[in-house]
Amino acid sequence: MINRIALLSHSRALSIIPVIIIVAVIVSPALAQKQKQDQNANRNPAADYYNRGNERHKAGDLDGAIEDYTFALTFEPKFAMAWNNRGVIRYLKGDLDKAIADCGKAVELKPDYAEAWNNRGNARFDKGDIAGAIADFDRAIDLNHRYAQAYHGRANARHAKKDLDGAIADYTRAIEINDRFALSWHNRGTARKDKGDLPGAVTDFDQAIKLDPNHAATWAFRGLALLTQGKDADAERDFARSLELDPDLKESLNARINEAKQKRAAIH
Repeated sequence: MINRIALLSHSRALSIIPVIIIVAVIVSPALAQKQKQDQNANRNPAADYYNRGNERHKAGDLDGAIEDYTFALTFEPKFAMAWNNRGVIRYLKGDLDKAIADCGKAVELKPDYAEAWNNRGNARFDKGDIAGAIADFDRAIDLNHRYAQAYHGRANARHAKKDLDGAIADYTRAIEINDRFALSWHNRGTARKDKGDLPGAVTDFDQAIKLDPNHAATWAFRGLALLTQGKDADAERDFARSLELDPDLKESLNARINEAKQKRAAIH
């Protein structure tokens, strides 16, 4: 069975490039008809499909977004942003191989495209290619030293390699860049918990909850850290809140609770 809490503790940070903005100006009625004809004649279908793809993505129509990005690429095969955005949507749909291929095409066309390197890193991470993911996050960070999402992604990969010190350092850098990055507060808390720094973990979970009080996994992980410290009543309140937010966590959370209790009993 998939451990839903574990999945939530390593949430990704993806980058969709926004709509290409066409600025409208006020024109006199006499010019309006001619400008409309000129606009139709000079219309860029690749940009039109790309923009509609972004709108469909925002509306939750992932298949429609993929269709529009594909049309955009039919008109403009070297449209790096369309390759990137289609890759992100494919990632969201779980099609990791195609996501990796699309983001790979984006960085091939535009080697300084930090967002695409970051996005391919996330897909490679989920595919289990930890070394490849770290290489991609490294490249994104080289291109943009203040790219919080890339530090967060590399931290996830380092955490998966049991490089807890490296993970904590990268989560810390992400937080320094964006102190409202709730996922990095949460994930640094899990890394500190795994390292045995339970007070530090609780402090990070506290901040994550302040920023995102509806993230069920954070309540669960804070409860586990409190339980391990013997603060059972506080832990129970956190577990109850976690299950209020997401009742589907019950089975995996109970397994974590039993594991934590067994470890605590073995120490004493």
